[in-house]
Amino acid sequence: MHKRFLLVFSFLVSSLTGFSQIAPTTENSIFMQGVKGCYSDYYIEFYNRGANKATDGEYEVVISIINTNNSQSECYMGKATVQNGKLMTPVYIQKTDGSYMPLNRMIKALDQNWLDSQDMNTISDVSDGMTTLFYTQEKYWVRLFFPSLINSKSVSNQKAPPAKELLKSGN
Repeated sequence: MHKRFLLVFSFLVSSLTGFSQIAPTTENSIFMQGVKGCYSDYYIEFYNRGANKATDGEYEVVISIINTNNSQSECYMGKATVQNGKLMTPVYIQKTDGSYMPLNRMIKALDQNWLDSQDMNTISDVSDGMTTLFYTQEKYWVRLFFPSLINSKSVSNQKAPPAKELLKSGN
């Protein structure tokens, strides 16, 4: 019985360890990891302000790339096309001379394990002025932000006053 328990326990530990090495981080835990660089600033602004719905056309975008090895993000200018509210490929990254190059020359493909767990009907949606947070085979997180879609005013949630003030007698 003791050997059987050890065998089952070691199988579970090795399975969980193997899974944690291939399962990429979720979007919420990216913030818990303390991503440095531009990603958090863009995400917070888009989250707070909201954005208009994307119509069909070509857009200037900010391409945010997070390196999972050091939690450092870099942002680049680019352009992308939206059709029926969905991101179309290819996406282009802007070079310093003003020209554009397909992003897939820099990022080869999405991580297959991550891709298998996604809803293919919504993976390309542009919502709140941004795309899904994509995970690549190179172990980068990538998100596109659409600056022309963001609402002009930053509106945060109104905090409630302390309960003693709001719930005075007579209320």
